[in-house]
Amino acid sequence: MGKDTNSKIDSEDDKSINNDKAYYKNVLLIGSPNVGKSLTFNKLTGMTAMVSNYPGTTVDIDEGNFTYDNKTVHITDPPGLYDLNTITEEERVAKLLVLDEQFDLMVHVVDAKNIEKSIDLTLQLIDAGKEVILVLNMMDELGKIGATVDAESLSHELGIPIVLTAAAENRGLEELKHTIVNYDSIENQILSESKTFLDVDYGRSIEIAISEIKNNIKGSYPVSKRYLAVSLLEGDEDSENLVKEKEDYALLSKIIDAQKAKFDQPVKYLTKLRLADYAKHIKSNYTTIDSVNIQDKDSLGEKLSRIMIHPIYGLIILACVLYFGLYLIVGVLGAGILVDFLENTIFGQYINPAVTAVVVQYIPWVPIQNLFVGEYGIVTLGLTYGFGIILPIVSLFFIVFSILEDSGYLPRLALLVDNGFKKIGLSGRSVIPFVLAVGCGSMATMVTRTLETRRERNIATMLMALTIPCSAQLGVIMALLSQHQNAIWIWFAVILFNFVVIGFLAKRFVPGAQPSFFMELPPLRWPKLSHIAKKTWTRLVMYIKELIPIFILISVIIWALDLCGIFQWIIACISPVVNAIGLPTSTSSSFVLGFFRRDFGAAGLMTIQNQLTGVQLLVASVTLTLFLPCVAQLMIMIKERGVKLAGLIAIMSIVLAFTMGFIVNLILTSLHVVL
Repeated sequence: MGKDTNSKIDSEDDKSINNDKAYYKNVLLIGSPNVGKSLTFNKLTGMTAMVSNYPGTTVDIDEGNFTYDNKTVHITDPPGLYDLNTITEEERVAKLLVLDEQFDLMVHVVDAKNIEKSIDLTLQLIDAGKEVILVLNMMDELGKIGATVDAESLSHELGIPIVLTAAAENRGLEELKHTIVNYDSIENQILSESKTFLDVDYGRSIEIAISEIKNNIKGSYPVSKRYLAVSLLEGDEDSENLVKEKEDYALLSKIIDAQKAKFDQPVKYLTKLRLADYAKHIKSNYTTIDSVNIQDKDSLGEKLSRIMIHPIYGLIILACVLYFGLYLIVGVLGAGILVDFLENTIFGQYINPAVTAVVVQYIPWVPIQNLFVGEYGIVTLGLTYGFGIILPIVSLFFIVFSILEDSGYLPRLALLVDNGFKKIGLSGRSVIPFVLAVGCGSMATMVTRTLETRRERNIATMLMALTIPCSAQLGVIMALLSQHQNAIWIWFAVILFNFVVIGFLAKRFVPGAQPSFFMELPPLRWPKLSHIAKKTWTRLVMYIKELIPIFILISVIIWALDLCGIFQWIIACISPVVNAIGLPTSTSSSFVLGFFRRDFGAAGLMTIQNQLTGVQLLVASVTLTLFLPCVAQLMIMIKERGVKLAGLIAIMSIVLAFTMGFIVNLILTSLHVVL
C-alpha cells in the first residue's frame, strides 16, 4: 500500500478524468454511520439534508455544492459505509460509488475518538488507488476525554491530507474546503516531505495469492489492480462483475479458486483481521486515547449510556420515553388538546362554515358543492383531516423523534432490544425502521434497506405493515381511548401479542440466515434546539408538500366514488363483516378510508365516537391498527419487496384485523366488560 507504484492505479492512463464536467472537483463523502458525515455534508453545502445521530438516516443519495476560491465543488453523500466488504444493500450502493470513476476525490469522515473502528476503510481506499482526504471529526469529543491525535505525523505515514473537524461546532470546515480545492498541491507537499509510507501486508501467503491474481488481470479499471486482486480473493461479487466485462474470466476464476483453496479460513476474515491490526497500530502510535484513564473521566453521559442499555433499567427508561413522549405529548397534547382546538374550533366554527357559505353562494350545483364542502369534500374532509387532525399529531411526533435521534438514544435502544429481537428473526438494528414506522410506514419500509439480510428485511416489512400504527393513527387512537384508560392497555396488549406471535412464526417460516448485529454507539448529547427545529421543519415541509396533496386527491376520489354509488356499494359489502365484530354499519366507511390513509380511518372514527361504546371503540381501534397498510405503504412494499410478498401481507392484514377484532369483541362481551 502507500503512495508507490504498486498502490496507486497502475498506470496514469487507467485513470479516467472527465474534462467536460461542470465542477472543479467531484467529491464523494463517505464514512460509517454516527461519525457526523451527513452533518458535515449539510454544513459544507448549506442544504437541509436530514442529519441524525443514529445509523441509517441517509437512505437516498444526497447531492450539493459549495464554492471556495471561485471554484465550485460537487459533493455526493451516499449511505453509510463501514468498509468495502459490504453487508447491507445500502452499503453496497456506497461501495459502487467508491468504485465509480466519476469521482475525483474521496473524503472519508471518521470519529476521531474511535479511529481504530474506521481507519481500515481509509487503508482500503488508498490501496484501491483513490485520492483520499481523511477527516477526523468529533474532535470536541476527543478533547472531552483528554486525548489528542498527531494528525501531521499520521498524514505523512499514510501519504494523504488529514483535516481535524468538529462539524457540530463548525470547526475545521473551512480548512476542509481549502484542502478539497487545493488537494493536488497539498498531496504533493506531503509526498515530498515523506520518505516512507505505511504499507499493508496481509501476510506472505495472502500476498503471494494477491500477486498471482494481479498479474493475470489485463484490463484497465477505475481502481488499482491490487485492490481488484484482494477483493476477488475475498469473493466480492461486484469486483467479479467488474472484471467479467474486460477479462477472460473463465481462466481468471480458475486462478482465483486455486488461490482460495490454499486457506482454511475465509480470506475476507483474514484480511479484516490484518486491517484491524493496522488500525490498532495507528491508534496506539498516533493518538493518546489508550493512555487516557477513561475510568477517571467517566462522565454522567457515559453512566447514563450504560443505564440505557441495561436489561432492566433500560426498559424503565423506554417506558418513560413511551409514556411522556408518545402518550402525553403526542397522544394527550397532540391528539387531544390541539386536535380538539383545531378541528372543532378553527375548522368547525370558522373555516368550514365560511368556505361552505361561499361555495353554496357561488356554486349552484350540489354535486360540485359536495366536492368542496360535502361529507367527503376537499375542505371538510381532506384539509380538515390533514391540517386539523393529522398535522398537530405528526408535528409533535416529529419533535419527539428529533429529540431522541439528536440525543443518541436510538442506537442504545437498538442495543437494548437486540436479544429480544433475535427471538423473532431480527437484530437490534431493526428497531430503527420500527421507530420510523411510528412516524410513517412508507418511509420506514424504505429504511429496511439498511438491514443486513433479505430475510430480516422481509420480516421487518411484514411486522411493520401488520402491527405498527403510524404516528397520526396512533395519536387519534390514543385520543379515542383516552376516556377509557383500561382500553388503552388492552389495545397495547393485543398489538404487542400480535407483534410477538407474528414475529415467532416469521422466524420459523421465512427462509434465510439469522442476521448479525454491529452498531456504533455515538456519544450522548444534549439535543440542540437548532437541530430539532431544523429537522422538525424539514419533515413538516415534506408532510405538507407530499401528503396534503394526497389528502386532497383522496377526497376527490372518494367524492367521485360516492357520486356514482361505488363508495356506498363498497361500504355495503364490508358492513356484514364489520357488524360481525360488534361494530355498527356507520364504522364501515372508516375501514374504507383507512385503506387510502391509515390515519383517515382513525380520524373518521372521531366524528362518530359519541355513537360508540368503550368496547366498540376498542374493537374498532384494534381492527384499524391491524388493517391494510395505506396505499402509499403498499406501493412502497411492492417496490421494495415485490408484488408477491406485498400481496401476501395485504391479504394477511385483512384476515388478521377482522379475526382479532372478532376475538376481542367476543371475549369482552362474553365477560360483560364495560369500558
